Amino acid sequence: MPIEYIRYALVGLIIFFAGVAQSAVGFGYALFATPLLLWLGLPLQNVVTMVATCSMLQASIGAFKLRASVPWQHVRTTTIIRVLFMAIGLFVLKRLAGLHIAQIRLVIGVILCLLVALQLLCRPRPAVSLAWYWGAIANVGSGLLAGICGMGGPPLVLWAMAHDWPSKKMRGFLFGAFAAASPAQLLFLSLSFGPAILWHAALGCALLPLVYLGSLVGMPIGNRLNGQRLRWLAYALLAAIGISAIVPALLGSGK
Repeated sequence: MPIEYIRYALVGLIIFFAGVAQSAVGFGYALFATPLLLWLGLPLQNVVTMVATCSMLQASIGAFKLRASVPWQHVRTTTIIRVLFMAIGLFVLKRLAGLHIAQIRLVIGVILCLLVALQLLCRPRPAVSLAWYWGAIANVGSGLLAGICGMGGPPLVLWAMAHDWPSKKMRGFLFGAFAAASPAQLLFLSLSFGPAILWHAALGCALLPLVYLGSLVGMPIGNRLNGQRLRWLAYALLAAIGISAIVPALLGSGK
């Protein structure tokens, strides 16, 4: 079998399991898909475009199914701030696109592991509400990371998990926030990298059936989890993804 066919099969598998992960815990699509797609040798800007296209539908499905639990006021505020700083992050992405792919993987993996370590070390007790500046930090950081590498989930996830929210409300907020900002992300990518990037958006559209199938598989899994289990699953998922990005880079497999 030609190597390109194997690569496309692996892309499809990654897209499917990323859909399962995000539907189950409310985030994780880009976190799971981006490092593994980079491992296949795809350029960062192409990966970000493909993942953004796929995750937009996946997050929209999740937000629709959990619409009664979505805190829309939080989603509106988050979307405005994220979109503004996403544009700044895309400026950085254009600079990162020239780096060696192993360096990109290493940077992404280190960021993820630092975020997990911060959450595990601080472990704030979930509260009904938080000081406004924590939301500002999370939204700004999420927007910048979404623009830089398409992985803007961690700051927003950590902020959501610090609230004493039921599992469905937390997942609904994350679904709503990711779905609302995705069209702006795709627009910024096309403006930054030109019409050629649209081919990868089209590839993402072709993979949408796998995203939908992953959503159907993951949603029941998430509905069975309580808040505490969901948080620990989130920690484990973030740590595993960060390590999966760092190890191949350190071993030199990105060459």
